[in-house]
Amino acid sequence: MKNNADKVIEVLDMTKINIEEVNDKLNKGYTILMAFEKGENVTKSIQDGWSEYLNAKVELKEEKENCGICGCGKPANILVYVWR
Repeated sequence: MKNNADKVIEVLDMTKINIEEVNDKLNKGYTILMAFEKGENVTKSIQDGWSEYLNAKVELKEEKENCGICGCGKPANILVYVWR
């Protein structure tokens, strides 16, 4: 199973959560739907199916303008599932 559909948390404003909280949720078996700006690193992670930064599997849900706020503070244009 690619992720746990029963335990999905949406984080569409990445400025309101820190990496420790993300790691805690991932370690507890949650899948997180996260909003990012589609840049070089995020694109590579999606292609690889793995994020080194999050130490987790990733999968593109959809590309969508203004779908949230990236951790860098810019408008997000991509939604990604993240899980361990």
